[in-house]
Amino acid sequence: MGQSGAQGTTCPICGERTLISPNWKKMYIHTPSGQTENCWASGLTASEILRAREAKQVRLARELSGSLTPMAMPVWFPRWDGETYPTIALFARRRMAYWFPETNKAFHEEKIQDLLGKQVRPRWESEHACWTMADVHFIDLADELLRRYPNLSIGREYNEHEKCYWQCQRAQGWRCTCSCQARNHAGGSWMDPWNVLAEDNSIIDRVTWTWMAVELKMPEAH
Repeated sequence: MGQSGAQGTTCPICGERTLISPNWKKMYIHTPSGQTENCWASGLTASEILRAREAKQVRLARELSGSLTPMAMPVWFPRWDGETYPTIALFARRRMAYWFPETNKAFHEEKIQDLLGKQVRPRWESEHACWTMADVHFIDLADELLRRYPNLSIGREYNEHEKCYWQCQRAQGWRCTCSCQARNHAGGSWMDPWNVLAEDNSIIDRVTWTWMAVELKMPEAH
């Protein structure tokens, strides 16, 4: 029996290219001539290699299907009257967590970089089951999400017993862990583009979080 009509394949064990006889289900050895019941490198028969290849294809299809499924909002992010909003969570001493709808694991990094630029490096954090990035991107991410969605949920880790001193009151940006929640920073000017729709608090792993739902302010009519 020659190799006429044989199908090309790759041995799943040794990785060598070889041929399978479509009728006899025999594996040709990894040389231009000759044939045998078994692959000389892996010891598998032709039918075993076919089953291994089919199993690999099924596994890859399942993995791809799972990575294309939109990711659910982390359970510790708040819901507002039962509704889910895109969410940003500001930890005190770690990367910023976030979630927004209609994103999946397969194309998440590409989507984030389309929003904020190629310099952004999102990272999946299994401890909190969420994506994270450097918090230097907070305002930019909030702006981009509010251009695409009507509402945004913003949370921050803070210490309700930490008094707000003059150093905090003279600060300019949004970073803060004291009881003022950055609202004394430059008079809260970092929040000027937003209307605050609702507020809430929660305890997560014995840490206090404050949350607010915001929307973009409408331009004033002239």
